[in-house]
Amino acid sequence: STAPVTRGLVYLDNNLMYQTNNGNVNTNISAGAGGHYLVVQFYNGAWIKASENITVTSGGGGGGGSVPVTMHKNDLAETGVNAQETTLTPSNVNQSTFGKKYSYAVDGQIYGQPLYLPNVSINGANHNAVFVVTEHDSVYAFDANGGGQLWHVSIGNAVGNNDPEGIQPLLGITSTPVIDPNLGSLYVAAVTTGRALYLHKLDVHTGQDQVGAVKVQASVPGTGDGSSNGRVPLSGGCYQRTAMALANGRIYLGFGHCNHGWILAYDAGSLAQREVFNTSPNGKGATIWQGGGGFAFDGSGNLYVESADDTDTTPVNPGIGSYPDAFLKLSPSLQVLDYFIPSNEAYLRQNDADIGSGAPIVMPNNELIGGGKDGRVFVLNRNNMGGFHSQDQNVQTIQTGTQQFDNIWGSPAYWNGILYYHTEADVLKAYGWNGSTLTAGPIARGDKAYTVHGASPSISANGNSNGIVWDVEDSGYDPNGGSPAILHAYNASNIAQELYNSAQAGGRDTAGSAAKFSVPSIADGHVFVPTSNQLVVYGLLSQP
Repeated sequence: STAPVTRGLVYLDNNLMYQTNNGNVNTNISAGAGGHYLVVQFYNGAWIKASENITVTSGGGGGGGSVPVTMHKNDLAETGVNAQETTLTPSNVNQSTFGKKYSYAVDGQIYGQPLYLPNVSINGANHNAVFVVTEHDSVYAFDANGGGQLWHVSIGNAVGNNDPEGIQPLLGITSTPVIDPNLGSLYVAAVTTGRALYLHKLDVHTGQDQVGAVKVQASVPGTGDGSSNGRVPLSGGCYQRTAMALANGRIYLGFGHCNHGWILAYDAGSLAQREVFNTSPNGKGATIWQGGGGFAFDGSGNLYVESADDTDTTPVNPGIGSYPDAFLKLSPSLQVLDYFIPSNEAYLRQNDADIGSGAPIVMPNNELIGGGKDGRVFVLNRNNMGGFHSQDQNVQTIQTGTQQFDNIWGSPAYWNGILYYHTEADVLKAYGWNGSTLTAGPIARGDKAYTVHGASPSISANGNSNGIVWDVEDSGYDPNGGSPAILHAYNASNIAQELYNSAQAGGRDTAGSAAKFSVPSIADGHVFVPTSNQLVVYGLLSQP
């Protein structure tokens, strides 16, 4: 479809496949053979919705350089699914036919998810390009098919950082960037000298700034921690940890590891600051970090986020803008539309069991799902989230995890009626979804427990078939080197069947040193794994 629109969303089988901000929609979406349901939503003064049952007689996509990964977890709903992968299947992902193909050295830890664009013109030729960022303030573009480094730019001087439970030894680029393929723009936020943070809009073809980098700074009215003359400033100690997002013509940034939670919105074209939101302007805490996960968006452009503990002693008081341990629904301009705070928030606060270690996912109907350190998974109605009451008023609560605290970090994944969580010190678990609630317990389990932080799974599939759950075991993380990251692949229809892991074939498939909160990307027959010193590319051993 080609039409001038302000904002547009295209869903295939309830998976968000394409979104545009200010421009024309002109895209081809590939689907596996069989029945599908297509929904197109364009906003151009009023919503126009077109829904259509379609039948595809032969599959397309995959293997031919056609499926981009432009944001954290693949889409604005944060489902973590590439549903157009036709090369990798449960029958060919095994240690005999699948393994490490290439590895590219980098100069620092890769905390962000790798991003991928097919058929990008770089240095006079078209390449399938994969982009990664490091804590050394470097941005790299590599050829996904083994053609080496395409470009590398340094966009700052990373600062020393000794955070025993967080980022060390350098603080530079931490969050997953986001790409606008229509503009050829890669948005990156980098900490540099003096702990100043700058937002960059880089050209994917060259790595050069398309507009001048913008220093990230903000303040809001308030009397909370760190305030002066009735205003609360964004402090230099904050980490820009939450994955960046592009929606509603804006770039959204989230901040944690400081005395307040912040979300800032910038114009995607000019990088002019548009809006600022603070979670505790008259208190302290309620930071935004989500284990590196991203904001989730619904079809109207509203965004959803989970906040961390309130480190103040004052009670929860949404009336003065204090939202600790909360699920928040914000308008595109960052106005609070609704929220849910568990009734035992004081207990969570006292035990550092914050909701904000996890990230939410927007489900196909009207629900939102997320959880935090205490392992409870909350199902919320996005039209009536439940507020804060002595008895929780959400749709459903189920318990996952194997320990009292430190369970959920990062985000789940959803595909074909199944939600996948991998919590700390636990195995991968699958929960059935009936359209409004989850099964009370897992319908399937993996058999490998990851000791540190669990994992944030991603999924490849060809429509509703050939699903594979991929995640990265970071149990060997150590800031001074540590042991290798391990890529795992499970049959998505029966996760008790592990198809492959990168430790099976001796040293042939060994990845680089484990990083933290790693999320793999899967596209066009390749799996891209970030580590502390390499980007590692896996695929079928018989194909380029």
